Formats: sequence, structure tokens, C-alpha cells
Amino acid sequence: MNLLELNDDILISILRYLNVSDLENVYSVSERLAELVDRYFFYRMTLDILMTCHRKKDSLHFLRTHADSLSFKRRWKLHENWCKGRYEESMFFPHRVPYSSHIHLEKNWLYMTHGGQVRLHRRRSKDFLKRFPDQAYGNTRDPDITAFTKHGEIIFAGTMCGTVLLHDPQHCSVQNFISQKIASVKEYLNSVDFRGDVFVTTTNQTAKIWRKETELDFVLLESSHDLKQAFKCIKINPDGDKVAAGRYRDPNCALKLIDLATGTAEELNSASHAVYHILWRDNFTLLTANFDSTFRVFDIRSYTDAQVYEDPYDSSIYCLDQDDHFGVLCGMKYHGRVNLYDLRVTKKFVQMYYPSQMNSYGSPVYDIASDATQLFVVTDRNLRLFNFDADWAVYRDYSNVFNFDK
Repeated sequence: MNLLELNDDILISILRYLNVSDLENVYSVSERLAELVDRYFFYRMTLDILMTCHRKKDSLHFLRTHADSLSFKRRWKLHENWCKGRYEESMFFPHRVPYSSHIHLEKNWLYMTHGGQVRLHRRRSKDFLKRFPDQAYGNTRDPDITAFTKHGEIIFAGTMCGTVLLHDPQHCSVQNFISQKIASVKEYLNSVDFRGDVFVTTTNQTAKIWRKETELDFVLLESSHDLKQAFKCIKINPDGDKVAAGRYRDPNCALKLIDLATGTAEELNSASHAVYHILWRDNFTLLTANFDSTFRVFDIRSYTDAQVYEDPYDSSIYCLDQDDHFGVLCGMKYHGRVNLYDLRVTKKFVQMYYPSQMNSYGSPVYDIASDATQLFVVTDRNLRLFNFDADWAVYRDYSNVFNFDK
């Protein structure tokens, strides 16, 4: 009897005895077997895997994946490439003068700051990224953009001379920013964020909460609270009623929680004395990148650092990205290095990614963004792209360089 003449239930019962390698081989036999293996085996295996999971299909990381039709078997293979360090590297936008940029990743676009300009580069399947921008906001000769965020169609940015830039398609033309002076020329915008009509900014002198007011098609940010202290980074929670803020230096407690309605700041019991970047994992959990070479998971309900991950090279962590589930990427201070962590595994990193050192002198990672197939790394001289959808690439496996088992 031909195996394919059996009904689906019997075939599934037989396939349960196979390991992953055998299932991958069976997947290639016929379309019917490929569909069965994908639906009944790889579907469950890939629900919660690192970087390519599909349990949260409404998450930003899932929605910005450029490959539209990833099979569950392909997701499993991509997960293996992430964990084993198998990727193809490309370099974009090299420049001789070192400076930092900020990026925002969407399904079809990469937003990247360049001087005082925000550029839109189209993502493509063949060469990954269009090298010339399809569209640009602002002017490169304007003061440099030092903080940048985007939600929906609205772009909000801060510059190095106390000015904020707002692009709202309802109130301004296609390529223009609405500019507003909110601080002195000597004040440097460290971080910005917004939800709806509530905007938060922090300079190197103070942080403020603003409310957007619109009258006769004129948009103005009006200050509602002055927090009287400066922060390195700020991030509004998913519910839009709290702000997590990290100070550049604080001998007592660098991590704060601010109420947007009242503007009151509350100290959180985190051991870090300098926080460089913050992400909300959910409404009760914070991910923090710290000067003291740690990445921390802080639980607001228990007011404690639930988990602490230390970099084995004792390097400060500059920026974070996550897969909205269990995977967290950390951009490090030296050599453009990125660490991958699994929140289900304590203390140990999963993998390290090193860009090739072409014209690079130990650059920090200033910003990172990722989807299921690609990782974007901003250094001081270029943008590096790691493509993990590359089964032909060489393995760069650093997972066992250090052994933390005692």
C-alpha cells in the first residue's frame, strides 16, 4: 500500500514518531504531507519560539515581518538560524563622519533619521532595502534629530537645540514638520513619546508632559506638567496612563514611574543607577537597558527586578528590541554587538551577533529593530542588516563562548 493512500488521521499518528529532522524531510516529499506536517506539527512547535513565534498575531513584531507567507516550518528554520547565528550581512548608508541615527521598522518601510531629516526607505525582497529614500521629512541641514518615535501616521521627533518636530498628515503637507520651540537652544532632547493627544519630552535639563491643542488647523503643544527633573529615556505604557522614565545618573534610584494625569513621579525599587533605554513588555513589566552591563526585567506589581541578565563582557547596554513575547535583543556599547536573550532562560544569553568591522572602531549600537527574518543595527558609521532567511550562510555561533553553569 502507498503511504499517501492512508487517511489524514493515520498519517498524523505515524508522523508523531518522527523527530524534527525527519519531519523536515517528510515536508519535502509531497504537498499533502507538507500541509499535514506544517499544520499539525510545526504549528504547535512554533507558537512560542524566539523571534519567529506566531501566538500574538496582533503584536508589532509579527505585523512588521516583511515576508507575508512564512510557513510554520519556515518559522522553525528561521528560529534555528537566529539561535545558531546563521545570517547574511549587508551594509547600507556608509558615512565617514561618525554620528548616530534612529530607526523605526514597519512591514514595507524603514524610517531612519539623517541629520534633521527623517527618510523612508522601501523594504524589498531581493536587495532588502532601497538605498535611496522614497520620501523624506524635514531638511538634512536642520539641527540633528536626537529622539524619534512614530505611532500610526504621526511622527514625533526632538532635536539637539530644544525643538520638537511633529508630522501629522491631517495638519501639515506631505514632507513638512510642524516645529515648536519647547526649551532653550542649549537643551538637548534625550527622548520623546506620545499616545493620542498626550506628548512627553525630556531634555538634559527637565521633562515635561504636553497636550496637543488644535485650533483653525494650527497645532500647538501646551505644557500640562513640568516634572522638574531630567531623564535619559521615557516610554508611555500600552494603556497610555503611565510613563516609565530612566535617569542618566541617580545614586538612589534611576527608574521612575510617572502618572500622566497628575505628573507625579514614583521611584521604582530597581538596583540600577543609570538607565539608557526602556521598553514595556506589557502593562506590568518593564525591560530596561542599563549602564551597569545589565538588562533587567522589572515587575511593577512586586516592585522588584524579577530577572537580571549580565553581559559577559561587562559592556553597557544602549538599546533594546523585543519580539513581543520571550525574545529580547540588546544593543551593546562596543563593536556593534547585539545579544539575544530568552526571558524563559535565566542569566544566560542565547546568541551574540557581531557585524564585520569595516571602517568601524568599536562603535556602540545606537538603535536596533527586527522582524522574524531581519535585524537592523545602527552604528556610528553605517546601518547593518542581518538577514536570517539565509540557509546558505556561514554559522557564527557564539552561544557557548561562556559557560555560566556552576
